[in-house]
Amino acid sequence: MKALVYEGPNQYCLKDVPRPEITDPYDVIGRVTLGAICTSDIHTVRGELENVHYPKTMGHECCLEVVEVGSKIIHVEPGDLCILNPGVACGKCLACKLGIIVACKNGGVYGSRGPLEGCHAEYVKIPYAHHKNALIKIPEGLTEEDVILIPDMFATAWYGLKNADFKEGQTLAVIGVGPVGLSACLLAKKAFGAKMVIAVDILQNRVEMALNEGIADFAFNPNKDDVVKAIQEKTGGLGVDVVLETPGLEETMAMSVASVRPSGVVSTIAVFGEPLVFMPLLDMILRNIQLKMGIQKSEGLEEMLEWIKEGKIDTRFMLTHRAPLNDIENGYKIFGDHEDGCVKWLITPYEGKL
Repeated sequence: MKALVYEGPNQYCLKDVPRPEITDPYDVIGRVTLGAICTSDIHTVRGELENVHYPKTMGHECCLEVVEVGSKIIHVEPGDLCILNPGVACGKCLACKLGIIVACKNGGVYGSRGPLEGCHAEYVKIPYAHHKNALIKIPEGLTEEDVILIPDMFATAWYGLKNADFKEGQTLAVIGVGPVGLSACLLAKKAFGAKMVIAVDILQNRVEMALNEGIADFAFNPNKDDVVKAIQEKTGGLGVDVVLETPGLEETMAMSVASVRPSGVVSTIAVFGEPLVFMPLLDMILRNIQLKMGIQKSEGLEEMLEWIKEGKIDTRFMLTHRAPLNDIENGYKIFGDHEDGCVKWLITPYEGKL
């Protein structure tokens, strides 16, 4: 089959690899029907994430059609359309018992940390497929495009808001409105009852998207605006109750601290490209600011799928680009370099021969 294989920093290409096979009674094999590129995929192929071994097939965001199941799988069958959970938990190791799926020593994240091959391919193998949310059937009446962002982008945004203990009626600034940041704006505005949502990004098309979609009340660009001053003005000089930070950079962390009110919360859901980031710790101490961080735990999936069915939230506005697996290397470049207004690059099945 064809797959995008990471072979070392800045070395990746579409090539032939063996099609996965059932090796355990709890395995499932799926044919990828729709994939997506994640910012963490870009960090990986650029060599910015530690402990990612190669060669490795990339990708952890996809929907699939079940084509083969192990002998002990009873909840899905060939022909079922499912969403793939980006993380796999064996359920037995210490990390799993602590609820830290991405650190599972037998699973981890597809195409990233751990032994799993990814889904930027024609087929993908799902181990431990009997565990809850390993595979999520696409609800009747919904398409892959409706739901593909839920297990990673929206589950990450959900975690960032919940980790900050965000409450109805509070104010929120989202620093960095890529796919996860836009997801956070959408959830806060449409489902969590935010009083005010402020979107911040250096890419003008993204802050305009947040405004045009009605998921932000105000939007600022650090290249044009004094963001901290603008946020203070919109909040009566106090600052927002919660800042959700997504880039994981020294300047965005400092901006987050300066934008939050005393006793507020800075919640970062960044995948940090640098292992050490300077923080204004004295200011945080003197103003009793809490810093929350962590990685999502596949929570909120059922609620968000129901909201999509009800029409309460619609995620499709972020799906700006689409091309077959044949063109995935170009997708990595355009998405990774923020070209052509790309917010999310979708991957449709491979077509014909290279």
